[in-house]
Amino acid sequence: MKPEVVTNNSATAKRQTKAGALAFWSKKLLWQQRRRIGIGALLAFATAAFGLALLGLSGWFITATALAGISVAAGAMLALDVYLPGSGIRFFALGRTVSRYLERLYNHDSVLRQLALVRQQLFQGLASLSPTAMARQTNADWLSRLTADLESLDNLLLRLLLPPLSALLSLLLLSAVISIWSGPAALLLLLLCLVGCGIIFSLLIRYQQPLSQQLAAEFNQARLAVINYLQGLPELTAARLQAHQQQALLQFSHTLGQLQQQIARQQANAQLAVNALHSVQVVLAALLALAGFNAGLLNAPVAVMLVLAVFALGELLQLLPGQLSQLGKTRFAAGRLYPLAQQLPAVAAPVALPATPWHHLQLTVAAHPRLPASQAVPLQLDFSTEQPWWLVSGRSGSGKSTLAGLLLAETLAEAASAGARCHYSIDQQQVTAAAESAMQQHSVCLSQQNSVLADSLYANLTLGLADISDARLWQVLAQVELADWALGLPQGLDSWLGDTGQQLSGGQARRLCLARLLLRSPQLVVLDEPFNGLDDAMAARLWANIQPWLAGKFVLVLLHQAPAFLSSRQWQQLTL
Repeated sequence: MKPEVVTNNSATAKRQTKAGALAFWSKKLLWQQRRRIGIGALLAFATAAFGLALLGLSGWFITATALAGISVAAGAMLALDVYLPGSGIRFFALGRTVSRYLERLYNHDSVLRQLALVRQQLFQGLASLSPTAMARQTNADWLSRLTADLESLDNLLLRLLLPPLSALLSLLLLSAVISIWSGPAALLLLLLCLVGCGIIFSLLIRYQQPLSQQLAAEFNQARLAVINYLQGLPELTAARLQAHQQQALLQFSHTLGQLQQQIARQQANAQLAVNALHSVQVVLAALLALAGFNAGLLNAPVAVMLVLAVFALGELLQLLPGQLSQLGKTRFAAGRLYPLAQQLPAVAAPVALPATPWHHLQLTVAAHPRLPASQAVPLQLDFSTEQPWWLVSGRSGSGKSTLAGLLLAETLAEAASAGARCHYSIDQQQVTAAAESAMQQHSVCLSQQNSVLADSLYANLTLGLADISDARLWQVLAQVELADWALGLPQGLDSWLGDTGQQLSGGQARRLCLARLLLRSPQLVVLDEPFNGLDDAMAARLWANIQPWLAGKFVLVLLHQAPAFLSSRQWQQLTL
């Protein structure tokens, strides 16, 4: 029984988290913007009310003119004012058109404003994440969260709030109008619609919401699989594994098709139930109108007007199954974005590091779970003005990048929570996780991956910098032997490099990333596999070119195997 209890508790906790996430975004996007939402709701209600009035008054006018014509043909004298109801019909028709245009314009503008606020909060959360926390999710997953999941939040206003609210207000308005002639008839029609719709939509949400959430999750996984397939297509082609991956994508497509078919079937059943309920409501309204006519409570034109107004209500009710079916997808998206929105930047006192140039830097690491070599004996990196360079080598997975993250103060907090013992000091001043931002001002890191933005060469070089002269840019391009290549580009420094640098080879992208570092003046330099994609001759020339820039800096180079041109006399060495 215990596993079952744990499972039930886990499922309950997940439901509570999703409900809390949906409540958080509802408060953020709807309640905090309630004045604007209220205006949009009034416009939506005005559109619905004009529609009801238009059909009802048209029915009254047609019936009244028909009766007047029959009376005149029978020789009776009858006066009928056709101008006032005709003007009313034109007014309601024009009012419906204008209010619908204003409602669409206003509410879509509200949605765009809301999404802008959400993006701001999400990017604030992203900015507060450490590189390690960012790396826990793939780029494809971040893309899915910031596009598909973000756009799903517009369902809160456009589909989950306005259509049901407009239908409810229209129903109340219609019941109030009918109560002018018969209160019991108005109450009967109101209760029939509320109870019937409540049952139908409760069942729809109950049975369709899990499917909608599963569809959203599967769609997200399919998106990730497609992105990963496209990114790894060259490797898959070389290994002749495209067919295997394509079968996996086809399986995703098959699963998505089945889920969509189940959802469509449930939605169609709900639509059928709503149509049946509305048919019963129209028939009941016709019977009540006939009874009222026979009892002398209302005349024939009014009876037809009320029946057609009830008939017009069906236009609003028939939209609701499709709108409410978005609840599961919206709740799934809200749950995925909620943790990121809660990741607000920590407000802490600024931490100052010793003034540069630094004279001594020491890092000692013991019992770090991702540094196997630190389990037996503590690892120590000791930089000084006499011996400022360290060369750390080791196989993949030995913890080289983990060591770099500690040295940059990016993963000190994570290491402490994992039980590692780290002591970090600069010129006798202890460095803690709170010094991460300050350390970023005095350090640079060349990671293993080449990050090239979909932008110009100039923008890729000056990323985060201002007031950099073109002469300085050409100087660093010459240092990494890209000047001749850049001169041959159509627009020089302003040339577009393509999406993710598609116009660059691997070696060119590596040298471009290195050139970014040369534009800065840090105290600490971390180079993680700096010669990836470069032949030995090119790597040796680049290393010689950047020697003046490395002078006077603390340097950590991480390599699988040290090349011959790195003189061992310059280095303190550590093998992991």
